[in-house]
Amino acid sequence: MTIQETKKRKLDQNVLTCEYILPRKNRRCKMLRKKDAKYCSEHLIHDENFNGERIACPFSSSHTVWKKDLKQHMKKCNDRPKENTNSCYELDFNKLLNNAENFELANEEKEENTELMEKYIHVLQKIEFEPLEFRILHHEGLETRLQEKTNQKHPIQQNSIIANMDLMGLLSNSFLYLEFGAGKGELLRYLNQCILQQKTECSCTYGFGLIDRGKNRLKADSKIISDSETLQTKPQIKRSKIDIKDLNLDKFLVDLKIDKVVAISKHLCGAATDLTLKLILNSTLLLNDQFGGALIAMCCRHVCSLEQLLPQSRKYLHDHGFTTVQSFNVLKKLVSWAVDKKDAQENGILGLNTHQREEIGLKARRLIDESRVHALKSILNDKYKVEIFWYVQKDVTLENVCLSIFRRTK
Repeated sequence: MTIQETKKRKLDQNVLTCEYILPRKNRRCKMLRKKDAKYCSEHLIHDENFNGERIACPFSSSHTVWKKDLKQHMKKCNDRPKENTNSCYELDFNKLLNNAENFELANEEKEENTELMEKYIHVLQKIEFEPLEFRILHHEGLETRLQEKTNQKHPIQQNSIIANMDLMGLLSNSFLYLEFGAGKGELLRYLNQCILQQKTECSCTYGFGLIDRGKNRLKADSKIISDSETLQTKPQIKRSKIDIKDLNLDKFLVDLKIDKVVAISKHLCGAATDLTLKLILNSTLLLNDQFGGALIAMCCRHVCSLEQLLPQSRKYLHDHGFTTVQSFNVLKKLVSWAVDKKDAQENGILGLNTHQREEIGLKARRLIDESRVHALKSILNDKYKVEIFWYVQKDVTLENVCLSIFRRTK
């Protein structure tokens, strides 16, 4: 044993550590305790003989604080809610659809999980849909990008999304494009390149808004500007780090010049799709005739939220046999079968092979997507056309369905 190890062992013998066993880590707490105490100050409340006034922190039950020090602790606690200084932030602004009658599903089923699964698989199998149309398109403006990239999956998706926008008349040098779940903003950058290649002068209302609740490195915002400078164009650009459910879109747009606004996204996850639809409908874009359309590549229906679905979507599910909260939870489970084919245990319980599970998953996914289409058609009436279609083959991505909204031509 070295001298350093001997000294360390002697030191450890003199250190009094807390005797509390951390449940999650299954080991003793390593914080120090007083000589006459069994636990450290954090875990003193677990001591049967403790009579002091130590309470759980109001911000988080994960730690405690002396009652006399509570005011001071609340000023510096790492778990205290962060103040949002974003001017377009309004907590839960898009939680509900404005001026709409709510529709709730019942909450009453008591069958076991397997029984519920079997019941709603049968309900799904009775529903028939027309096959979706394939619209796998290519935009010449991204030919160079396709040639440069070894991994073709993202460029192919971006390419088809932009080409479909062009087909619907949603590529314009006067539109403001909002990307939801924007991440680095790559999709907007290549959209901008395609519009710039039209070699027509961009108006003062041309630009891009990027919405994402996460922190993103290597953002493409500056690249959009540098790409535009070659044609002596300077588009408006505004980025906001915010959750879609808390975004007041009118406030976000207040300092931007607007002709028409177009919403886009590549893989907007679960409830974020429904929140984005509510965000558009809760704004004044439709009232002011400023909504140009939307193209959203959807994904992750298994993390949809019943609360965030449009009321008309919930009514659609109800009318197709999914009348309870439990039935919706089963539907979300079945949706995952469209992309996850590995659960052999469930295969055995329900007697389904991998192909059968995938077919059920695809139909479950289609039902949720059709509920969104139904809701939008009932709200937007005949002014806009609402469709869903396959925009790439499933070997590119299993989440290959787009939702489009665009103005009908007169």
